[in-house]
Amino acid sequence: MDVDFRSILAILLIGWPGIITAIVLVCIGICLKRIKLIILGAFFAIPIYWYLGSAPRFRYIMYALPLFFIGSPIAIKYGKNRLAWIFILPYVGVIGWLGFTVLSQ
Repeated sequence: MDVDFRSILAILLIGWPGIITAIVLVCIGICLKRIKLIILGAFFAIPIYWYLGSAPRFRYIMYALPLFFIGSPIAIKYGKNRLAWIFILPYVGVIGWLGFTVLSQ
């Protein structure tokens, strides 16, 4: 069985491990007020944005959601923790809806 490194990397980044990693990193970054962790979590979220953005249903919303991840470290920089949590809610909401849809099929 020939396992390609690129396919494993794609599964880890685009699949659920990448999604969960992005959410965990952003949550830890907001709790610890570490902007670098939030930005790292945003980078882990880019592949799923790109993948779901190619679907007609998610085309516009998935290309707009990274803007919220940009707003979260800016809010932390100015000491607005609640605003940083609010900025990640749309991503968590879309991913939660997607997870619910996948599990209910």
